[in-house]
Amino acid sequence: MKEISSTPFSRRRALFLGLSSAAALALTSCRGADTSTGTGDNIDALSRDGGPGDGPPAGVQLAATQVATIAVSNLSSSVDPMVVVSGGARRFDMYESLVDTHPSTGEPRPFLATQWKQVDDRTWQFTLREGVKFHDGTPMTAEDVVFSFQRASTPGYGIATHFSTMESSRIVDEKTIELVTKTPDVLILKRLAQVAILPKKYYEGLGSDQKTRDAAFAKAPIGTGPYKFVSYASDKAVVKKAGDTTWRKPTLEEITFLLVTDAGTQLNSFLAGDVHYINIQPLNNLPTLTNAGATLIELTKGNDLGAFMDSVDNKGKPKTGPMGDKRVRQALQYALNKQELVKDVLQGRTVADDGQLIGKGLPGYTDTVKDYPYDVEKAKSLLDEAGYPVKADGTRFTITMASAFAGTGSVRRLIGEWMQSSISKLGIKVEFTALTDTALQLEYFYNTKQRPDIYHFGLFTRPYMDAARAYSRFISTSGSYHMANPEFDEMYKQQLGEQDPAKRQAILAKMTELFHEESCFLFACGDVWIDAGAKNLKGLVQCDVQTEQYYDRLYLTA
Repeated sequence: MKEISSTPFSRRRALFLGLSSAAALALTSCRGADTSTGTGDNIDALSRDGGPGDGPPAGVQLAATQVATIAVSNLSSSVDPMVVVSGGARRFDMYESLVDTHPSTGEPRPFLATQWKQVDDRTWQFTLREGVKFHDGTPMTAEDVVFSFQRASTPGYGIATHFSTMESSRIVDEKTIELVTKTPDVLILKRLAQVAILPKKYYEGLGSDQKTRDAAFAKAPIGTGPYKFVSYASDKAVVKKAGDTTWRKPTLEEITFLLVTDAGTQLNSFLAGDVHYINIQPLNNLPTLTNAGATLIELTKGNDLGAFMDSVDNKGKPKTGPMGDKRVRQALQYALNKQELVKDVLQGRTVADDGQLIGKGLPGYTDTVKDYPYDVEKAKSLLDEAGYPVKADGTRFTITMASAFAGTGSVRRLIGEWMQSSISKLGIKVEFTALTDTALQLEYFYNTKQRPDIYHFGLFTRPYMDAARAYSRFISTSGSYHMANPEFDEMYKQQLGEQDPAKRQAILAKMTELFHEESCFLFACGDVWIDAGAKNLKGLVQCDVQTEQYYDRLYLTA
C-alpha cells in the first residue's frame, strides 16, 4: 500500500467538497430545546430539535468566560459564503438564508423568510422577517434579498451550481420578494437554504468592479448572523457576538477556529482543555474521549462511504478494460461482506448499505431494489463470464484503488484496506493508495487527472437528504463523468420538475433501480463521522442534514 501525504493545495477547490471548518463540524446545532434523543455516547447532551435558540435553560450555571475554541481538520478558504459552497450559507454563523432545513429530515422551514407560497409551478413568493439587521446596523431589505439571489446565480461563484435553476427575482413590496425558476424545480426551497443574504449597498460600495468588491468583501464580510467577523487567516478564524444587530440570542462571546490537521494533536489539545471541540475522530480515539466525559456526535446519514467505479473516463468516454464492463463492477459488489465491515471494522458505528445510496424514508429509496448479497462464487462467475478467468499466476487482472482523506487510523483508510482485501480474494490484484494529499485527491475528483479504477471518496445526499443530490453526480451533463446513461439523464430532468410527490418518487425509484444495475458505485456503509465536544460545552445537536453549526445555541457551563 502506498500513502501520499499532504502538500500545499488550493483550498478553494477543497471547499467544494464539504471540507470547510464549519462543514467539518458535525455537531450541527439547529436551535431548540435540549432533548435526550442524540445518538452519541453522552446522549443527554444532544438534541435533534430545531428552532431559534433562546439561550441556556433557566438555572444553568454558566462559566465566567464564554469563549470557545474549536479545532478542525480543514479551514474555509474564504469567508465569502458564495465563493465556497460547503458549510452552507451560514459560514461561521455570520450569515443566514431565507430558508433553513430541519437537522434530521432536511425539510425546509422559516428563517429570514417567515413564510412562503407557491404561485405556480415556477414562481414562489417569500415574506421577509421584520427587524433583521446586518452587522453594520443597516436593516435587511427586499433589495438585499434580490441582490443576493442575483449574485448567487452569477457564473464563477461556487454557489452558482446550486442555484442554476433561477431565472429571475423581483421585489413585490418591502416585505415580499418573488422568485421564478427556469423550469419547475422541486428542490428550490432546499437550494435557498444554501444562499446567504448579503448587504447590497455595502458590497457595491467596496469597489467599482466585481473582482475588487469580492476581494474587499472577503477581507471585511458582514451578514445578519449572530456572530460577526473579527479575523481570518489560513490557519485561524475568529468571530464574536454580533450584539444588538442579531435577532437571535447567542451566549458565546467569541469563537476561535483553529486548523489542526492531525487527529492526535486534536485529541491532545482537547484532553488538555485547550480546545472545546474536535472533529472527525478516528475510532481508536473514542475510548479515550469517552473516558474523558466528552460528548460524541455521530453522523451516519446523508453521506455514503462507498466508492466510485466509473463506467467512463475523465473525458466522459466509455472505459475500456475490465472496469468498463458492468459485469465486472457487479462482481465487486458481491465480493463485499458489508455486515462484516460494519461489525468488525467499524465497531458497529454505522449501518450497511442495502444496494442504495439513500436511507429508508428518503425520496428515491425503494423496496424494489435489493442488496447485492455477499457471494464470492457469484462474483467469480461474473468475472469468468466477462472474459477474465484466473491466469496461471493466480490472478485475473490488476486495478488501481485509492481512498481519499485516508490519514493513519482514519475510517476511510480502514474501509479502503478492507475493500482491497475483499476484492483480492477474487484473484484481482488491487494496487491501493491511501491519499492524504488534498490537492491530488481533488484533482482526481474534478477530472484533471484520470481517477483510479476504484475511488473511495464517499458520496453526499446532504444537505437535501434526497436521492437527486447524489444522482446529480451521475448524469452525463454534470461534468463529473462517473456514468453515461441517456435514460438516467432523462429521468433526472423529469423528477426535478415533477410537483406530485408520488409521481416524483416513482421516477426516482426507477433511477435507483437503474443506478443499482449500472453498478457505478461500490456500496459499503453509511457515514462514520464522529466529533467530540467538551463536557462543559452544551447546546449541541445531533444533526444528519448539515454539518454546519448554529453557534447561538452553544454555551459553556461552570
